[in-house]
Amino acid sequence: MKILLVAHNQFGLLVDYHRYYTYLKSKGHKVKYLCYDLNKQRVEPDNPDIIYVPRKKFKVFNHLRFIRTVAACNKEHDFDRVMIHVFPLVSLLLLWLDRNKAYLDIRTVSIHKKKYKRVFFDFLILIASTLYKHVSVIADSAAKQIGIKKYKLLPLGGAYFGDDPISQEDRERFGPIVQTDDYVFLYVGTLRRRNIIECVKGFHQFLQKNPGAPVRFVVIGSSTENELEEINQYIQKHQLQSFVYTTGFIPQNRLAIFFRYAKCGVSFTPMVMPYPLQPNTKTYEYLVNGMPFIANPSLDNVRIIDSATMPVGVIVDDNAAGMEEAFGKILRSKELYKREEIRREYNKYEWDNLFKVYLEKALSLNDE
Repeated sequence: MKILLVAHNQFGLLVDYHRYYTYLKSKGHKVKYLCYDLNKQRVEPDNPDIIYVPRKKFKVFNHLRFIRTVAACNKEHDFDRVMIHVFPLVSLLLLWLDRNKAYLDIRTVSIHKKKYKRVFFDFLILIASTLYKHVSVIADSAAKQIGIKKYKLLPLGGAYFGDDPISQEDRERFGPIVQTDDYVFLYVGTLRRRNIIECVKGFHQFLQKNPGAPVRFVVIGSSTENELEEINQYIQKHQLQSFVYTTGFIPQNRLAIFFRYAKCGVSFTPMVMPYPLQPNTKTYEYLVNGMPFIANPSLDNVRIIDSATMPVGVIVDDNAAGMEEAFGKILRSKELYKREEIRREYNKYEWDNLFKVYLEKALSLNDE
């Protein structure tokens, strides 16, 4: 089957769609991925399946250019399925796509800071969902927030890195950070609007109250704004260079060394709308790799903790004091967290295991 995946996010930056691509390719489908060129490092620079659309200054023209490129690509290849990660003006694509072959995929509600913008863009998503014949949504809570009644669930999962090779370059560069007897806490994800500086401050407070504690905190991620600079300035000001490490963005195919050696994951998001309704990729990624997690009380994180049959982590407030408390809780009870038991219990959330059920159903792959 010929499948086109469409996302504004450059290939490799949106974890879900990168995993869609690799899974569908492994099943023998002919898959192409169309996205913006965001001038980021390309994950597979020579892959002919990836179609890049240049992005310029004016947003409206960018959207129209993107839509024209999708339409032209579909006309050239006559895809059996076109799966589209929702974006502004996505409804216009139906002027050129066969509704029976177009699949709208909603991975998030609007995350604008201003409520009126969130309401407006959620309304646009709702309108699009009524126009598309096939709709998938990341979580029931997201569908309820937007008001979508008819959809297929395509939930969040996590990547297992235990079998991934670790390059010599990564061992030399990152090994001294994570291959240690210290207890390593790990945050992986975007820094944009996530307030990760609160995690760093909380870690600093923990160190002040527990001098000499054998711990480290590794922060992986970047932002289009100044969050990484703010964190690095804080580290330098308080001389935390031997305790807190930032790496910037690292692609998925180079994360294995961190998930192999880190002991606990941090799944931190500020508890302002709409984040409490959003499931977090990293919560699942930590669990799939057998790591306990520190997380804020989103609906999904609380559900995971409440339904767990074993200790898997702690829920804390989204501030420095909460994080300080969480680091201490994890360390005091670290013997309770059994890596292999956690991994076995949550293996069902590994991407490929989820896709066998949900992605194939969302794309109606078994209908033909």
